[in-house]
Amino acid sequence: MHKIKLIGPKDLIQYLSLLGIETYPAQTTEEAKNALEQATKHHTALVFITEKLAQPLIEEIETLNQKPETNIVLIPDHTGSTGLLSGRIHNLVRNSIGAEVIIRK
Repeated sequence: MHKIKLIGPKDLIQYLSLLGIETYPAQTTEEAKNALEQATKHHTALVFITEKLAQPLIEEIETLNQKPETNIVLIPDHTGSTGLLSGRIHNLVRNSIGAEVIIRK
């Protein structure tokens, strides 16, 4: 059975296990790397990981996202977005339509 999994700081994710989400607490890059390996080991449909933990692991995440059965999604944590996700979306749009999209704030 495929499961939804979440990697993030313990204080942010600890109660989500009550909803049936498999949680993997991580505070450091090394803990996040180990958690990512564990989370993607067996029947994973979707893995959420906070942007701050994902930033140093972006190459591993892109490699794992090449597998059809694995989807790793970056999410902001309680301190807000780092801009990593919006930058990746911007690059995907630019590459897919062949033009720069300007977003005004």
